[in-house]
Amino acid sequence: MGWRYGHETLLNSCVAFFFTGIAVLVALVANPIVGALSDRTTSRFGRRRPWILVGGLLKAVGLLFLWQARSLTFLFIGWCFVELFSNCVLAALTATIPESQRGTISGIFGLSTSLGGIAGAILAGQIFKAAPTNAYLPMLLIVLATTIPFALFLPDKALPKGYLPAFKLGTFLKNFWISPRKYPDFGWAWLTRFVPFVGYYLATTYVLYYLQDVIKYKAALQGASTISIVATVVSLLSTILGGYLSDRLQVRKPFVIAAMGIIAVAMLLLAFFQVWAIVLVASAILGFGLGVYLAVDVAIVTLVLPSAENRAKDMGIVNIANTLPHSLAPLLAGVILALGHSYTTLYIVAALFVLLGILVVRPIKAVR
Repeated sequence: MGWRYGHETLLNSCVAFFFTGIAVLVALVANPIVGALSDRTTSRFGRRRPWILVGGLLKAVGLLFLWQARSLTFLFIGWCFVELFSNCVLAALTATIPESQRGTISGIFGLSTSLGGIAGAILAGQIFKAAPTNAYLPMLLIVLATTIPFALFLPDKALPKGYLPAFKLGTFLKNFWISPRKYPDFGWAWLTRFVPFVGYYLATTYVLYYLQDVIKYKAALQGASTISIVATVVSLLSTILGGYLSDRLQVRKPFVIAAMGIIAVAMLLLAFFQVWAIVLVASAILGFGLGVYLAVDVAIVTLVLPSAENRAKDMGIVNIANTLPHSLAPLLAGVILALGHSYTTLYIVAALFVLLGILVVRPIKAVR
């Protein structure tokens, strides 16, 4: 059994890493570049609205491509298309958070992500079951129905023509480097995103195999879905609560530190108490900690951006810290399982990554 969930898991993770790597690379490149371009947009419709609208429309085209794909190659191309224009929307969207409500809006942002994950999983399952040949059509319509109204009614002040210097490719590319020596708070904030998310994805990537091989849960797929729902429902409450309280108290770091400690506790429960009842408790604890973290972490990042003029580009660079762990953690988890044949080791390592996040948030000086 150890060989099966060791070497087979490593092989599966390598295959998944290969096929998702390019799509992730597209997301990594698109987010900061589109953010930088939106910072320079002088359209009379504003800086962010054109990118949100066009990105949403072209994402719908990508879903249409997936709908009509008849081979793995075309499916992969369609997915890259969706990734590209999803990040066009995200890059502009994250730059619209108002400064006076950082915690509250960050909480709503995290809440919408959690709700979208649950609703998307349920909806996709029902659609594929009822009408597999037309499954992408409702998704396409949802994208259009949410993106177009938001882009049309978003207050977005236009940037006057001539306000920015003329475009020069060399200067544009050079602007993507943000010196951690010159802007140490931004560097620490980036790590505050990257390090804990490595731990989070280490813990969650192979939860299905954990239920099968360790918990011996017969309906492992249903169990994984239950865990996800429990964690998400709890996170809905903690996300709003964390964002609201951090705004009222005007402190951010204590919430993030507490959240990381709570998440680490959940992972250690999974490491040492491997029974179904504890798994459910751990998933609720994990959801609570993640909700608080998501609510406040975005607020921290917006407080340490190097430049108000390059807000979307800088947020795009921060978003790389979210995307990279999603790609790297499955491969790292596969290596840990292949070498140690132990989910206990995997969850201990995951907890250590999350706790390491406490060390990188503490040096941020601009945030209380």
